[in-house]
Amino acid sequence: MSIDATRWAWTAPVKNSSQRLVLLSLADRAGEHHTAWPSIDRLAKDTALNEKTVQKVILELINIGLVIDTLERTGPTKRVRILKLNGVKGREEYAQKRVNTKDGNDTENGLVKPPITNPNLEDNEPKNGICNEPKNGIQNQPLNLSMNLSEEHEWIPDQNQLIAVLNSAGQQQNLDLIFGLPDFEFQLGAFNAHYAGQVMPNARKLYSFVRWIIDKFERYQKANPNYVKKAVEQSQLQQAQPLINLPLKPKGLLGSAQ
Repeated sequence: MSIDATRWAWTAPVKNSSQRLVLLSLADRAGEHHTAWPSIDRLAKDTALNEKTVQKVILELINIGLVIDTLERTGPTKRVRILKLNGVKGREEYAQKRVNTKDGNDTENGLVKPPITNPNLEDNEPKNGICNEPKNGIQNQPLNLSMNLSEEHEWIPDQNQLIAVLNSAGQQQNLDLIFGLPDFEFQLGAFNAHYAGQVMPNARKLYSFVRWIIDKFERYQKANPNYVKKAVEQSQLQQAQPLINLPLKPKGLLGSAQ
């Protein structure tokens, strides 16, 4: 697993969510020289995409220059491509390039750095190195999206990454409902118990949890048809309530009674 490759894959200028998923899976399996050679079947299992889609996406990533086919092959039948991630930079190289650029904006490979507006925040980046890009649906999320976990868990997903992958899975409209599941914390505990003892890369575990929680959400929704309706009604009620009740006119302009 390459931290630099994973960091790059989160911000690379892909065209759609399928490309992001495949690129992240390749980055998760990349070695020192940012090369990876997972089978199509392995990528399909990692991303929950079918094999034909994975093959199509790999060709797309090669065509747009994010992945290079080294023309080397491996595996028992020598048919598995060895792919190289194109554009991954080490943290030292990346930091030096930011110093050498006038405003710190590196648009090559999609690494866009917003200006520093708060001296206590460095480039507005969370500790996991993922820029909050609008296309990932993270930047303007409602403030009530919180996992509100009260117990200790063996593994807890990063909330921004979880939202991004849920968005890429087509759950943009259901984020409040998924995070608001009454048994969300129980499901996280059940997920950890199910995979206890298995060594899994963080990205793969994140995708597995997304598939897990979406399945539990859809099951809960079927068992509780009014869940979505009540959530929508509550949201509409909150929006309809005025924040401050003001008189129609300021008292000083009402005039005195005759």
